[in-house]
Amino acid sequence: MLKKCLIFCIFIFLQNNALAKNSVFNENSASSIYKNNVVSILYIETQDSSGSGVILKEDGTFVTCFHVIANADYIMTKLEDGSIYYVNGFRYINPLSDVAILTLDAKREFIPITINPENNLNIGEKIYAISNPQGLQFVFSEGIINQYTKDYIQFSAPISSGSSGGALLNQNGNLLGIITSQFNPSESQNINFALPNEYYVSKTNNIQIKNSDNLNWTDFLVKHADEEQFKVYTDYALNQENFSMLYKYLKPFLARYDFPEELYPKIAVLALFAYVFDAKEDNLNDSIKYFKLSYEKKQNEEAALFALALLSTFIKSMENTSDFYVSLLYRKYPTSFYKLLEI
Repeated sequence: MLKKCLIFCIFIFLQNNALAKNSVFNENSASSIYKNNVVSILYIETQDSSGSGVILKEDGTFVTCFHVIANADYIMTKLEDGSIYYVNGFRYINPLSDVAILTLDAKREFIPITINPENNLNIGEKIYAISNPQGLQFVFSEGIINQYTKDYIQFSAPISSGSSGGALLNQNGNLLGIITSQFNPSESQNINFALPNEYYVSKTNNIQIKNSDNLNWTDFLVKHADEEQFKVYTDYALNQENFSMLYKYLKPFLARYDFPEELYPKIAVLALFAYVFDAKEDNLNDSIKYFKLSYEKKQNEEAALFALALLSTFIKSMENTSDFYVSLLYRKYPTSFYKLLEI
C-alpha cells in the first residue's frame, strides 16, 4: 500500500511539474510574439484623433484604417522605442474598404511585420492583438477567432477606440489582418472585426504619391483625387454625417473647378456648418463669399441676403457692412427683415 501511495505521489508531482513547464512555455510564447512584433506597430496621432498602424515594408510603408486619418491636418507616428516620424505620402487609399497605405518621412530601415503566408483560419484558433486603445500605447491582448468570411475576421481579443489599424496576429506571430471596428460596447460584448490581408497587401508596392509641398494632409489627399475619387470621399463624409470633413474635402475642388452657380447657396451653407463645428475663420469667410455670390447671381437671393444680414449683425469682421445688408433686406424682403428682428 505504501509503495502504491509513493508511486501515486510521484505521478502527481511529475504531472503538476509538466503542467507548470507547459504554462511557462505558453506564457513565454505569447511574450515572444509581443516582443517580436511590437517593433512593427505604430501609434498614430492627428490633430483630433489617434489610432494604430502596422509597418509592411523596410522603408516605413505602413497600413492603417482610412477612418483614422480621414480628417487629418497632419499625421504623426511613434514607434515603441519612442522615435517619431511624420507621414509624407501614400501608396493606396480606399475609403470604401477603410484602408490607407501610407509612407513615412524617414531615412532608416524599419522592421516590417511578417504576413501570414496562408489564408487558412480556424474558428476557435487563438489570436493576439497589438494596438493603441483609448490612447494607451502598444497594448497586447489575446482571444480567439469567433467567425470569418473573405471580407472580415471576427475575434474576441479586447480592443477599444484607438485600436483601429492595429495588428491581428496568429499563434506564429504572423499578421492575419488589421483591426477595423467593434460593435457598440453598450449594446454588445466584445464583438470585434479585422480586415483580412488580401484587401491591402497587393497594394504595398504601388507608386508613392509624395506630399512634396508639405500641404495640409487632407488638402494633399484631395489634390490627387480625380472626380470619381472625390465623390467617394464626399460620400464617406456624408455617411459619417461630418459636415466639417465634407467641406474639407470640397474646398480644394472649389479652387480647381468652376462650380455651377446654382450650387453657390449649398456651398455657402456647408461652409457655415463647417465653421460652426471647427471655428475656422477661413470657413466663415468662404461662407460669406458664397452667400454674396448667391445674392449677386440671384441664386436663392432672399435666403442669401437674409444670411448676410444675420451674419453681419453677429460677426465682428462684418460690422462695417451690417447696416447695408440689414437695410437692403428691409427694402427688398420686409417679411424676412421682421423675421431677422425676432432672432
